[in-house]
Amino acid sequence: MVVEEVAGVDIAWSATSPLSGRFVPMEQSGVAGLIERFEELRTQERGYLEVRGDAAFPVLTLGFTGSAAVIHLMTDEEAAFLLAAEPPAGAGAEVLVLDDPVEFTADVVLDLERAWQVVDGFVRTGVPGRAGEWREL
Repeated sequence: MVVEEVAGVDIAWSATSPLSGRFVPMEQSGVAGLIERFEELRTQERGYLEVRGDAAFPVLTLGFTGSAAVIHLMTDEEAAFLLAAEPPAGAGAEVLVLDDPVEFTADVVLDLERAWQVVDGFVRTGVPGRAGEWREL
């Protein structure tokens, strides 16, 4: 699960602190730091991160617990979407969103590997639309 550094694509990210287990909204920059933080959280089997390009939107979020993950996309202050699972997971799951566990139905629960591929694609291109079907909230 490696995201290669991509020339010309600047990202900003914030994530759960591996030490406190709480979301820290202070933005960081750089793909290497994002990968390192994700790997730390993956080891702890729980985390939440937000990633955006050099504009305020879109923002892509990844929340996960164990191998279950959910991806949100915010295209502006009022529009939010969930990435549909294809195929749907066998059951719903509770994943971390900001600091709280939230229950999601099987139709939006992704495998963590698949979810990270979506983040990888977003980091590489700044375009979240190619990831699959987005369901408006």
